[in-house]
Amino acid sequence: MRRQACQSMYSKATRRIRLVLLPGLACYLWAAPLQAADINFVVQPIIDRAATIKAYQPLADYLSKATGKKINLVTAYDFADYWLTMKQGKAYSLILDSAFYTDYRIKKMGYTPLVKVPGLVSFSLVSLPKLGYFDAEELVGRKIASLIPPSPGGLVMTKMFPNTARQPSIIPVKDSNEALKLLRSGKVRAAMVPTPVAAREMNAGHELSILRTSEQTPHIALSAGPSIDIPTQNLIRQALLTAADTPSGQIMLQTIGFTGFEKATKKTYDGYSKYLTEGWLQ
Repeated sequence: MRRQACQSMYSKATRRIRLVLLPGLACYLWAAPLQAADINFVVQPIIDRAATIKAYQPLADYLSKATGKKINLVTAYDFADYWLTMKQGKAYSLILDSAFYTDYRIKKMGYTPLVKVPGLVSFSLVSLPKLGYFDAEELVGRKIASLIPPSPGGLVMTKMFPNTARQPSIIPVKDSNEALKLLRSGKVRAAMVPTPVAAREMNAGHELSILRTSEQTPHIALSAGPSIDIPTQNLIRQALLTAADTPSGQIMLQTIGFTGFEKATKKTYDGYSKYLTEGWLQ
């Protein structure tokens, strides 16, 4: 009788534990996929981490509301860090960056381009008129401020000076503003900057001479990795294509400095990974 009483008590206690644990287990199993569905979003490190967060957090918040998923804006220290982490294919699942990397991921990593910023972009090698330079070749052996490869500006620089025996001396910088600051201070003889930045400076009354401009490439694109399911990709694409038509979308676009987004396809970016030298692709 005592043994039966003990067994009965044990059974009752077991049932109580099950009643307590099963709801919690069910909640865990329900919540786990939601946590796994979080999306890490990164933007190419043209500007520093603090500036990147300030500039693009509104886009991450907007996409979180559009998809119902947590879009985590993550940052990279510089382009070397960004490139190595991107190639591993685990940390970033949603990426906004240049044609060079977009095409690489499409071909090598199974990414899908969703939307792009309208238009084309290029880079310009600029100097000060008072320095008297008229062509890029005159800068062989001279100091040029530029982001170094694998940044877009650095990659363009290697195309402008392909002869290893006739190279300028590259002074690494974190962004275009630092490059222009070094140029104006006389510490370098030229700077490699995005052409719109050069145009902005000239429109503001700052004297610059453009020595050479790279070929134009499609503007930056937002691409999704294979870990993002197709329905979510469609939600992201639709939310950005129609952003200019909604009050919340208009506020987001104004904050990040874009007029809107347009459709992007694999064909749009085909071939631009050629800018990534063999050394960086390995």
